[in-house]
Amino acid sequence: MLSTIDLLTFLLAFIAVTFIFSILIKLREGNIFKRRLKELINYKETLLHEEESDVKKIYKGFQKSRFQFLRNFIYKIQSSGKNEQNSIRKQFLKAGFSKENAVFIYGISKLGLTLILGGGATFIVFTYTQWNLLYKIISILGGALMGSYLIDFILQKLVEQRQARISRAFPDALDLMVLCTESGLSLPVTVQRVAQELAQISPDLAYELALLSIELNMLSDRQKALQNFSDRLDSPYFKSIISNIQQSEQYGTPIAQTMRALSEQFREDRLVMAEERAAKLPVLLTLPMMIFIFPCIYIFILGPAIIHIIGVVGH
Repeated sequence: MLSTIDLLTFLLAFIAVTFIFSILIKLREGNIFKRRLKELINYKETLLHEEESDVKKIYKGFQKSRFQFLRNFIYKIQSSGKNEQNSIRKQFLKAGFSKENAVFIYGISKLGLTLILGGGATFIVFTYTQWNLLYKIISILGGALMGSYLIDFILQKLVEQRQARISRAFPDALDLMVLCTESGLSLPVTVQRVAQELAQISPDLAYELALLSIELNMLSDRQKALQNFSDRLDSPYFKSIISNIQQSEQYGTPIAQTMRALSEQFREDRLVMAEERAAKLPVLLTLPMMIFIFPCIYIFILGPAIIHIIGVVGH
């Protein structure tokens, strides 16, 4: 049996560990916010001081000359074309990683995981198994391929999680935009104000809105700024919203009226989605009921009768 002193010691240790972890989480959130604020400032300076003939790139950074030999080696073994490299950069942007050297990070991560899992498979099959050589080679190749595709899987999951976080926070942002536009604020000021309000609630969406605000103020083509925002989020729903805003900007429709219509449409879409999920519940609950609930009901109903029968037969 545990004594009272042991219980108090355990409770105090648990409280101390929880307090330390909460402090570390807050510090990490502060570091992320400062890092993203620094990236926004750097991007603003890039738009101010750099004139590029091509389309200005999002999250422009300085090219690093470090590890140049390793970079060239990664680029050679990866043998990816320009379109594929642009696709990799876009995936990193969608996942929230604002790195110009995304292709290098992607290549070295894939190479490292391939070597680690391939080497681990080699050690296991030659140390703990008695398979023939063909099965060993197949296992080693399977481990290497798993390491190669694991990076793509992780990157895709990060993109999906970030898109889900942005989608959950966007209704609040849209309502705030409606209030700001109906009060007479322009679109850039509205986006900037909403980004400030959502900085602590949803850093991902606030970061994207802050980028949009910078581009609306700095780029000469506002349509291009809105298109960049739509490309970064890469969601059919956001594309339709940006398309409506672009049409409002093009044809002179009041932006407040457009925002109000979008907010009402979004509420209707959310209601339809909720109804669809509610309609799926009976089907989804069938298997858990068959596994966990019905056996208990059968035991409760048939249990006394079976016990009574066993008792009569036993006598």
